[in-house]
Amino acid sequence: MNIIRRGLSGVVFFSVAQAAFAVHPTITHTPFNNTFTDSRCGFEVAVQQSGVVIDITYTDSQGAFHDFEATPQGKRVMTNVATGKTITVIMSGPGNFTVNPDGSLLIVGTGSWLWGHDPGINQSVEGSGWFHTTGRFTVFIDVNGVETNTFAGGTRTNLCNELAP
Repeated sequence: MNIIRRGLSGVVFFSVAQAAFAVHPTITHTPFNNTFTDSRCGFEVAVQQSGVVIDITYTDSQGAFHDFEATPQGKRVMTNVATGKTITVIMSGPGNFTVNPDGSLLIVGTGSWLWGHDPGINQSVEGSGWFHTTGRFTVFIDVNGVETNTFAGGTRTNLCNELAP
């Protein structure tokens, strides 16, 4: 009986210890609603974006910072200023961001994303267009800033082509 009590005490102790040292995440809701004009398509595009970003963040015991991010009902309405042609793009995510103690970054995303460059090529040039993706992807940026992108299924749409005159 004494052995059983000691065994149960050990289980209870480790359960309490784990709960006491558990990392409690921080949950934030950040609404956004703004408008800007951009020329990364080679012509002026007015962009109105709105939604609420939900972040669940914590730092693990190895010092890595984790952020689960989603934007349910997040959208961008994009208009070619010269022609008035308009499209609406959903950008809900979600994604898991991990900033490692060495400074490297890993992003694993699924769902619907909007990019300010072509994410389908490595070493993407920021400002080289607007692209919408669906499906799973990973982006890894090492400590030297070298970016590696991987897409698994899904779609990649050049929104500049959709908005072109």
